[in-house]
Amino acid sequence: MRRSAVCLGLVIAALAFARCGVSTMQYSDSLDTPEAGYAKALSLLESGALDEAEAALRRTIQLDDGFAPAYVGMSRLFFERGDAKEAIRYVHMARVRDVDYVPCWLMAARLYDAAGRYEAAVVEYREAISRDRNRLWAVESYFDLGRTLEKLDRLEEAHDAYMETIALDPLHLEARSSVTRIWKTLGPEFLMRLRYENRDIILP
Repeated sequence: MRRSAVCLGLVIAALAFARCGVSTMQYSDSLDTPEAGYAKALSLLESGALDEAEAALRRTIQLDDGFAPAYVGMSRLFFERGDAKEAIRYVHMARVRDVDYVPCWLMAARLYDAAGRYEAAVVEYREAISRDRNRLWAVESYFDLGRTLEKLDRLEEAHDAYMETIALDPLHLEARSSVTRIWKTLGPEFLMRLRYENRDIILP
């Protein structure tokens, strides 16, 4: 008798918990905010579901047409579709909404880089770095800047960008291998000059 009562209590508790879980899930799914829409769109972009991502981004813009991340998301979406003109247009729209939103500048830099306009890309990367007061995107900004500078054969500047990357993220293996590659390319004279200028050539 006592055992059956305990079992009945457990069943009731389980059902109550399940109902609570369902109602909580329904509540979280019903959140219709720019932040939630943008997060959903990013997940869809990562999975390659571009049409669904576009719908989520357009809904985000409908909810808040001043939400700069949604415009950067649209730029990335059109870039992945191969529509550079629309990608650039949405980057400019993002800047109008929030000129200090660093990914606006990073996205523009990547668009220029992909188009082979490396000098323009360098300007955008440097602008991103200067606006990133909290250094939230500094690692990727410096590393991508270094790669673009290498394409321009501006190896010493690329070296400095990679070293900035390593200073921020000592475990950044790609930046480390890039520095080693540049040392081999520029040779002993470059390393001697680094020592003469008191610039540490030992990777941290």
